[in-house]
Amino acid sequence: MRGVLLWIVPVTVVWALATPIYNRVLGRTTERLVRATERPASTRLHFKGAHDLLVTRSDYGGGQGFLYSIRVTDCQFNLLLVGALFLAAPGEPWRRRLAALGWALAVTVVFHLLLLFAWVKFVYATQLGDWSLLHYGAFGRNFWGLAKHLLDLPLKFALPFALWAGFYLERVLPPANPGP
Repeated sequence: MRGVLLWIVPVTVVWALATPIYNRVLGRTTERLVRATERPASTRLHFKGAHDLLVTRSDYGGGQGFLYSIRVTDCQFNLLLVGALFLAAPGEPWRRRLAALGWALAVTVVFHLLLLFAWVKFVYATQLGDWSLLHYGAFGRNFWGLAKHLLDLPLKFALPFALWAGFYLERVLPPANPGP
């Protein structure tokens, strides 16, 4: 735990500097993923500042300019804990720590893309009134609502610990006693 507390400050500095760039990469990639699932492709994701992603559709006429705003930084702040946990791994050589961190970051990036994809689909399925009812059935509305909430709440917070456990839990637990 002491190692995590020591690493959280430098990880936070790197995260704060990289967040505007990372948010843009997430936004652009998510737009491509969403558009790949649409016929015709009409989703546009625009940034307002460094943190807010505005969801728009070219086939939706609401007059307000954008349909929904997603705070991208809130979707990806678990990188702080991933970085601190993996850099503070007890008794691990640096080469192994950095390799594990690289794999954990790759999994986390995929998770962030999946979360943002689910957010956009959640907006379409549940937040646009009659348009949502017309374009998404009961199953679709429930599926995207549940997917967004599961990814955004419990899984986002559990992911750093699950990744750390996948790499290090057997190394820090005492060996199992085979018994008599």
